[in-house]
Amino acid sequence: MDIGKAFTFVFEDKDWIPKVLIGIGILVAGLVLSWLVIPAIVAGLLLGGYSLEITRRVIRGDSEVLPAWEDWGQLIIDGLQVALIGLVYALPIIILAIFVSVPMEVMADYAATRSGLGFVEMLSVFVSVALSCFNFLWAIVISLVLPAAIGRFAAEGELSSAFRFGEIIALVRDNLATYAITAVMVWATGIMAGLGLLLCLIGVFFTAVYAELVTGHLYGQAYLEATGRAPEVVAEVAS
Repeated sequence: MDIGKAFTFVFEDKDWIPKVLIGIGILVAGLVLSWLVIPAIVAGLLLGGYSLEITRRVIRGDSEVLPAWEDWGQLIIDGLQVALIGLVYALPIIILAIFVSVPMEVMADYAATRSGLGFVEMLSVFVSVALSCFNFLWAIVISLVLPAAIGRFAAEGELSSAFRFGEIIALVRDNLATYAITAVMVWATGIMAGLGLLLCLIGVFFTAVYAELVTGHLYGQAYLEATGRAPEVVAEVAS
């Protein structure tokens, strides 16, 4: 993988400034109108769909990796599908949290009204710690598996391809180093987005959008590396 390319490809596009500014405008509008809920959701879907298009272009080997902001309806649909993929892979955490937190809350309330129920309180603390540990471990699993699932979806164009769990897990298992590097780099972009606070408010918006673009490029590179494929356009030229 060319990690450096993922962080520099944005600036290699001659129109990168207006393209990034549009992304920042979408993010700002979503945050300003977040009290209406829907604009914030639409902004997230647009950026997610845009990142997916970058992943597609990396896999295809397009010369212009940073896309123009066109067909916004399709970007929203793509973003919705990416969000659905993330939701499905996060279901174990969500389901476990629901089935554990509710009875624990009831037990905690009951213990608060009774004396001498130290065992209930200890059990509640133990379960909370265990749940936190599971959430942490599953977050690591997701950070490894989600790039593979989204990469497969970007390459094949079928949402069902992201849910062939056996194939996705095998892809990650056989290319663990590749997806571990991808996960670390994605975490790094998240930290980088947070560092935008040091650049005043506009810095936060720029780094947040930039991190999304870098993530899309990393996902595309990881898929090519894991599957041993050359970008399609490059392969055609070579042939």
